[in-house]
Amino acid sequence: MVGYGCLLSLAANCYLLTCCMVIFLHGEDDFLVGRRKRALVKAFQKKYVQAEVFVFDFEDQGTPEDIRRALSSCESGLFAAEKMVVFLHPFVLGEGAEKILVEFLKQQTKRVEEKNILLFVHGGKVKKTHPLTSALLKVVDTEEMIEVPKGKEAMFVRKELARLNPELTLHSHPLTLFLEATGNNTARMVSELEKLAAFKERGDITADDIRLLLEPPQGQVIFEALDALGRGDKKRALFLFHREVTKPGGAFPVLALCAWQVRRLLLVREAYDRGMRRPADVAQETKLAPFAVQKIFTSIEHFPLARIKQGIILLSDIDTQLKQGKADPLVALDMFVWKF
Repeated sequence: MVGYGCLLSLAANCYLLTCCMVIFLHGEDDFLVGRRKRALVKAFQKKYVQAEVFVFDFEDQGTPEDIRRALSSCESGLFAAEKMVVFLHPFVLGEGAEKILVEFLKQQTKRVEEKNILLFVHGGKVKKTHPLTSALLKVVDTEEMIEVPKGKEAMFVRKELARLNPELTLHSHPLTLFLEATGNNTARMVSELEKLAAFKERGDITADDIRLLLEPPQGQVIFEALDALGRGDKKRALFLFHREVTKPGGAFPVLALCAWQVRRLLLVREAYDRGMRRPADVAQETKLAPFAVQKIFTSIEHFPLARIKQGIILLSDIDTQLKQGKADPLVALDMFVWKF
């Protein structure tokens, strides 16, 4: 068993033997962070054909011994090949292992040496006061925070489409349908864009293309059912609800989504009644996605504030009855349709 003092000594030795560029990659979108990590590794391997790449995932292996093995890979001999050492999930380390890594970073000095790279990858928020964050930021050569800012989803989609096929365009209406279908899931956005790019070589992606290739998420179907209720078309609402009930989970997730959508209606309606008429202003006020607010605006006139509050009370009563076993979920859903 290697003692703590020996490991700190090893960390110091790594410092003496390495000349590295330190990159800190982080963000709350695991898909985008993972994609950027793969791009950096691929670019490094392309530039240095004989390069070695070592990957250590501390989520699965985060003991002091694992840290010792990871830091030993940083050692460079006189004729060693270029190398990249990737540290995944470094912020999940226990206190003892984390101290070893922090001590190692303290031995580093900022330098740009692209032949040897230490790549730290963290999916999630970064606390500036965390000891590992502080140590990283003192020596990091490149810090990248990967995210799609709230309200910038449309820009992200257009940029991704241009990357996949610059001869395709996506205008406002089909883009809105696309965003409704994919939500804030960037992995699905990219996947569906790849599908559209394979389906169509050039020109405009139409609303019909979106409807043909993308299955709407359950949340969108629930909104359509509520919109039908707003127009007084209970038959259409029942059809949409009952179709969703046949999917795994039955009526429970449908009722849950009804409650979620009605709460969003309430937020938008309250802002609307205060005089806000621009969807962008309401989105900023309510923290909802702009395309979601735009969609709600199309049916806001059918939902006065009193009706929305009545719907929330009705759904709350239904939830209580279901928890007490006093109601059948499907019957409760039908009751909501007829009373809302």
